[in-house]
Amino acid sequence: MKIKSKKIWKWLAVLVILLLLVAAHVYTILFPAGPILDEVPNPVRNRAAKDWAKIEAEIPINEQRNLYWGDMHVHTAYSFDAFIGGIIPKPDDAYRFAKGDPIKVFTEDVRIQRPLDFAAVTDHSEYLGELYTVHHPDAPAHAAFLPRYFRSVGMDTAKQIALFRRLLHNVGNRAERSHLEFFQGFETTKSAWDVQLKAVEDHYEPGKFTTFAAYEWTLGLDNAHAHRNVFFKDMMVPDYPVSALEVDNEVDFWRSLERFREEGATVLAIPHNMNISEGTAFPLTAEDGSDFDKNYLEARRINEPLAEVHQAKGNSEVHPQIWQEDEFSNFEVYTEEGLDPNNYMRHILKRGIDYKAKTGINPYQYGLIASTDTHNGTPGNTEEGDEYRGNHAFIDYNAELRRQRPWILNPSRNTRNVVNPGGLMAVWSKANTRTQIYEAMEQKETYATSGTRIQVRFFAGVNLKDFEDYEEMVELGYSSGVPMGQSLSSSTQSPTFYIWAGKDPSGANLDRVQMIKGWIENGEMKEKIFNVLISDERDIRPDGTVASVDNALDLITGEWDENTGAIELSGTWTDPSYIAGTEAFYYLRVLEVPTPRWSLYDQIQKGMEFPEDTEMIIQERAWSSPIWIENNQ
Repeated sequence: MKIKSKKIWKWLAVLVILLLLVAAHVYTILFPAGPILDEVPNPVRNRAAKDWAKIEAEIPINEQRNLYWGDMHVHTAYSFDAFIGGIIPKPDDAYRFAKGDPIKVFTEDVRIQRPLDFAAVTDHSEYLGELYTVHHPDAPAHAAFLPRYFRSVGMDTAKQIALFRRLLHNVGNRAERSHLEFFQGFETTKSAWDVQLKAVEDHYEPGKFTTFAAYEWTLGLDNAHAHRNVFFKDMMVPDYPVSALEVDNEVDFWRSLERFREEGATVLAIPHNMNISEGTAFPLTAEDGSDFDKNYLEARRINEPLAEVHQAKGNSEVHPQIWQEDEFSNFEVYTEEGLDPNNYMRHILKRGIDYKAKTGINPYQYGLIASTDTHNGTPGNTEEGDEYRGNHAFIDYNAELRRQRPWILNPSRNTRNVVNPGGLMAVWSKANTRTQIYEAMEQKETYATSGTRIQVRFFAGVNLKDFEDYEEMVELGYSSGVPMGQSLSSSTQSPTFYIWAGKDPSGANLDRVQMIKGWIENGEMKEKIFNVLISDERDIRPDGTVASVDNALDLITGEWDENTGAIELSGTWTDPSYIAGTEAFYYLRVLEVPTPRWSLYDQIQKGMEFPEDTEMIIQERAWSSPIWIENNQ
């Protein structure tokens, strides 16, 4: 009996040891060592699949420029917040959608009614490697507990919110900013970037559809957004993108772009969502409280030529509480705590002139763009009506959710009072190629819209003569003046501005064109709005105002008088308040006649009842890049 007992204990000991080994193995699978942060070389190298320069050289060039439409702010299932929201489209799907193909979002096939000419997927570089692990069965740590949890979230609202808030806190809290525990190193980030680059290359069709290698650097500062999208001119790109988990301030971020340039890349950055930056997008001082030196101002000027003035999380031109005298300032307003003029582009453009007067450098000489910031993998999804699917995953996917769901970034607010379909970027480019569109971006010959496809041209020059027609305006504008985004030297008299706007061929007529001027006078920042081109033969009153357009919008049917407003508005203008030697900027704001907002369409077509505080009518609009008057004496 004693011998048998000893054998039993032996086998029991062996079984316990085996169970412990199995448990240890399972534990290492579920909870792998990490995060692994070992440095991995990140050289810039050419990742082009074809000789694009040779192919682009065969595309016809139009020196007078063509108008192209795009969306340069797009998230897919490789962005942590989109994936947590239940989004499954990948970069390849997003580009197919932009070209007009249907893709599946949740359980439904969706497609854009009017395809785009160019697009860029800008997935968050933060947690990009982690998302690769979540998606790919052959990736290290794919079977770990947290990746399993990511995949299990599905449409479980409680899980979605909890996980989103955890990751948002990780990104936004400087003391705790870190990769997730299962991060298996920057090789996984490289693998995710390879997926992105393959989609960029697979879908580039020079002359037809243009794609760009891009990513979003998502610096969070508590609840404030200080985000930038990064774009490369060609496929000379780093092995993987830099994230705010490694580079957690704008100065080091710009240095990362400078390092890419030193190794052969051509790259720029575009800030966005200034409206919820709480002043962090354009701070007044350095982190230590000191004034910015010239190196800082020059770095911003070089690295950030454009800014995104409108997107699905609000408008960043002006705010009605600050610009109370601007009758059109109450447009898709969303801000969090700390309402600050430094969150808005009109004030920032004025600050740029002020910096120029004091330091000789204008760090805020921004051209303007807009995009969607879609988190559904659906670039250009700005088309409202009965098929509108929102851009924030399950937060605003259908009418009922948009009406009653708390807003994900601030549950005290309601989604209906925050979201809008977002905007589009327009560019005047010599051809639909990476080279030409990127160079137009560098030259700031771009403009922004609230999702409509209003056509806008804007030139300025000294002693420009009156033009006979559109073709002459464009020819003289380029030969004797400068287009939007450029500068003129100050002269003794006001320059002549050429202004032309055409309606969206599928949209509403135009109400008016306004000129927005900003300047510094006796050390004080000033601005003025001029109504310069008006539809329906309305007069400009002595105080500069104009009666509202009356197009009899029917709140029951959503119909409006299509004979009201103008198909085209054009003319020349000189500044009656021009002061020789004073630096200034001028940009156009072009307004459509009032039409139904998405909320009114939801009310009419889906039977939704909205509270009284919900905006139901909208005047879609466009904002040109400015033209600057500079005193170079």
